Amino acid sequence: MNKLYYRILNKIKINIFIIQTYFEIRYFVLKNKNRVFLLMTPWYENLGDQAIALGEYKILKKLYPNKKIIEVPDKVYSSYLNKIFGLGIKKQDILFVQGGGNFGSLYLELENLRRNIVKTYNKNLIVIMPVSIFFHNNVQGRSELKKSQDIYNTHSNLIIISRDEKSFSLANEYFFKAENILLPDAATSLKESICDNNICRQGIQFFLRDDKEKIISNKLITDIEQYIIKNNINYSITDTVIEPTVIKKNKRKIMVFERLRLAQKAQLVITDRYHGLIFSIVTNTPVIVFKSFDSKISSGIKWFLDLNNVHYIENIDLKRVYFLIDMYCKKNQILFINKQNYCEYIVESLNRILRGKINDEK
Repeated sequence: MNKLYYRILNKIKINIFIIQTYFEIRYFVLKNKNRVFLLMTPWYENLGDQAIALGEYKILKKLYPNKKIIEVPDKVYSSYLNKIFGLGIKKQDILFVQGGGNFGSLYLELENLRRNIVKTYNKNLIVIMPVSIFFHNNVQGRSELKKSQDIYNTHSNLIIISRDEKSFSLANEYFFKAENILLPDAATSLKESICDNNICRQGIQFFLRDDKEKIISNKLITDIEQYIIKNNINYSITDTVIEPTVIKKNKRKIMVFERLRLAQKAQLVITDRYHGLIFSIVTNTPVIVFKSFDSKISSGIKWFLDLNNVHYIENIDLKRVYFLIDMYCKKNQILFINKQNYCEYIVESLNRILRGKINDEK
């Protein structure tokens, strides 16, 4: 009975948030003619996707310092209010769409939203921010790929940014009418937002999946835990996804930075999450990263292979894991400084491409 009560209460709360946010958006649209839109931002509990939204906002502020960035969450975009009354978007508005690992058949609810945006705003310049692309190699996956192809390849002004080489290759093969480019995940742009002076690091922080994309075994984690305990090393296990809740824009930074601080305080991160890897890179923390269900890690890791504190393990090798644990947790603290400014790289690349697009339209 209590569970049902809380589910109903949560549903009411979300609907109130949707109504409030929709009218805030309409107010901003009326008030600001000089604007860009960021669509499909998350309210859900995946802090990796929340970090992406934070990074995208930072990138857009650098790209358009004098424009109002109007954010439209996924739940507001899919609401009846939007379906009936719209958002007031004009054809001269530039639309940016949330990036992440949900492009394809794995998370169809979000792929359907993305399709709807591209189909509805077929006269607008649309930029899909850095994504990983995955369609299942089965009847349903091929059917969903065909649906996405039919929509994305009929848009005359679509930019798809891939965040890994495998996705970039798929985009070029299947979405050939779009302009396809390759850039790092937007959450990497948070690197300059983290202060790591005089941080006392201790122990190991795990960020581990517990969902349909998990492929590493519980036995592997148990073996690693036993080795850590035997060597008297402190450790903590969590995920980059938290308990179901609504994370609105005003809570986003607090909750993302709480997870970033967990990585920042550790001598070593062990993860099978793409954003466990990104959180480590952003905080200059050594990381052991295992392969994922799709290619987002095996291909996306290539941005970071020149960093000597990033260790990708494709085939399970416990001896190597133990060696790295000893190296980072049994010796004096090793300091790593990654001088790569991902935010500036993304901004400069986008600036060049968007400038070319706008000049072509003139």
